Amino acid sequence: MKNLILLLVVFVSANVSSQNTIRFSQLNFAQGVNNPAAIAFDGAIMGDLIARNQWLGVEGAPTTIAFNGQYEINEDMAVGLNMFHDRIGAEMTNSFAAQFAYRAKIDYERLFSFGISAGLDNSVLNFSGAQTTDFQDPTFARSGYSRVFFNASIGIFYNAPKFYAGLSVPKLFQNTRDGAEKGFRVDRWHYYVSTGFYLGEGKYVFNPHIQVKLTQYAPVAADLILRNTFMNRFSIVVGYRTENSLIAGVDFLVSENLRIGYSFNYDLGPLSRVKGASNELYIGVAFPYNSDRYNFSKRRYVNKGRSKTDYSKNSRRKQRKSGRKYGRKWS
Repeated sequence: MKNLILLLVVFVSANVSSQNTIRFSQLNFAQGVNNPAAIAFDGAIMGDLIARNQWLGVEGAPTTIAFNGQYEINEDMAVGLNMFHDRIGAEMTNSFAAQFAYRAKIDYERLFSFGISAGLDNSVLNFSGAQTTDFQDPTFARSGYSRVFFNASIGIFYNAPKFYAGLSVPKLFQNTRDGAEKGFRVDRWHYYVSTGFYLGEGKYVFNPHIQVKLTQYAPVAADLILRNTFMNRFSIVVGYRTENSLIAGVDFLVSENLRIGYSFNYDLGPLSRVKGASNELYIGVAFPYNSDRYNFSKRRYVNKGRSKTDYSKNSRRKQRKSGRKYGRKWS
C-alpha cells in the first residue's frame, strides 16, 4: 500500500509540476550539468557522470543519471554534450542538449563565461508498468504516452583562483502533458545559484560550496557542502540539505585523469524510516586535468601558449618593447 501511495503522490506531483529539473549534492565537480557556462574549466577534454538513487528500498523512488561531456576549443570557447535520464515511478524523462560557452577574460586569472544550450526532452509515461493493489485497475489501463519537446538553457559563470560563482536556468521552456502553461514562461523558471571558495593550500584545503534552487511557486531548496581535502588526494565531505537531511561523502583523485566520489543523504524528518537514505556516485575523467582542485600551485585558469590572448606572453612583449624604447634590457 505504501508503494501505491508513493506512486500516486509522485504521479500527481508530476502533473502539477511544469518541468523536471535535476539536483545533485556533488555539483561542485560537475556544474556543467545544470549550467552551460561552467564547462571545460578543469580539463581540455572532460567527462562527468553522476548517478543518484533516492529513498533506498522504496519501490518507484526517483533515480537520476546525468552525463556531461566537455571540450575546450581554445581559451575563449568550449562546447559540451549534456544528457540525463530521470525516472520517478511510472514516469521517465530523457534529455539531450548541445552546449556552447564563450569566455570573457578579466585578466590572466579571472574570467566570466556565458553559456547556452539547446536540445530535446523525451517524456514517457508507462501506465502498464505501475503496480497496483487492484488487479487491472481501470485508472492504469491506458498504455501511456511518449512525447518529444524542444528545450534550452542559459547560464553565467565566474571563475577566479579561489572563488567561483554561477547562475543558470536549466529549462527555459515549459513542457506539460496536458498542454497547459507550456512554452516560454518566465514565471515558471527554476534558477540555480552555485558558489564556493578555497581556503588553504598544500596538505589541507577547505572548500565550502553552496547551491540554491529557486522558483516562484516552491520553497527555496539549498545544499551546503563543506569539503575538506587532505594531502592533495582525498576529501571528506559533510553538509546539510534544506529538506532536513544530512549529507556525507568522500572523493578521491585516483590518478591524473580520474576522480571518483560518493555521497549520501539521510533524512532527519518524520518520514526518515520510509524514505531511507539517498546514494550518489560521481566519476570524472579529463585529458588532461588543467586543475585538479587539490594542488593549487599547478592550477591553470587560462591555458598558456595556445591563443593570441595569452596574457603572460602579451605582458612580456610589452615589457620588451618598453625596454627597447627606453634602452633597458629585459630577460
